[in-house]
Amino acid sequence: LALSSLSNTLAVNNSGRWWGIINVASSTNLLTDSKNVQLVLDPSLQLLSRKQRKLIRQNPGILHSVSSGLQTAIKECKWQFRNRRWNCPTSQGPNIFGKIVNRGCRETAFIFAITSAGVTHSVARSCSEGSIESCTCDYRRRGPGGPDWHWGGCSDNIDFGRLFGREFVDSSEKGRDLRFLMNLHNNEAGRMTVFSEMRQECKCHGMSGSCTVRTCWMRLPTFRAVGDVLKDRFDGASRVIYGNKGSNRASRVELHHLEPEN
Repeated sequence: LALSSLSNTLAVNNSGRWWGIINVASSTNLLTDSKNVQLVLDPSLQLLSRKQRKLIRQNPGILHSVSSGLQTAIKECKWQFRNRRWNCPTSQGPNIFGKIVNRGCRETAFIFAITSAGVTHSVARSCSEGSIESCTCDYRRRGPGGPDWHWGGCSDNIDFGRLFGREFVDSSEKGRDLRFLMNLHNNEAGRMTVFSEMRQECKCHGMSGSCTVRTCWMRLPTFRAVGDVLKDRFDGASRVIYGNKGSNRASRVELHHLEPEN
């Protein structure tokens, strides 16, 4: 199942095996940071791949952000489905979400999207808070803005969050089948939701609070807002099949894309 037109939809299909950062829990995942201090990955996360370990080492301080983002995503999943028959149950076993991740259903599509969104949201916020050494606030929005306001302040670094999220989360996916494309689609749906829900925030300046001019920056949405949007897309998720671009010159990956079954 995919979140939906399909660029803003969740996708579902029943074939193949699910992979991803939400599949396997392990408490034996040890990392070493830049100061040779051992870091134990939260047991709710799977054993990291070589690429993921490299990304963690290249971005000191980001491990806590990734773990925090996934924990936030799990809590949000439970809240969104608190009144449903399937209420996003989790366990301390080898598969934190249980057997549901082995099915191509809308619940699994939501899990992939919300966990991907959680990583992106947490990393983007941590950049602006200064807790990750390799990123800062997004300072590209500077200078003139409007007749009575200008860009300034510390915008949340959504671009770094999306880029890291894509490299870190998507690197867990294996294969080139329909399930692979669908997982990537749902991961991206989560990241796009965080990006599209960002809002402008401003602060007034002037004598006695007269608000002669305002300084504005871009702020991440609350994660509850992200969860609400993804929940809406869960209810409108689309079952997908392979679409064929019909070009013999295209590569195998380029040749196949997702399209709604009906």
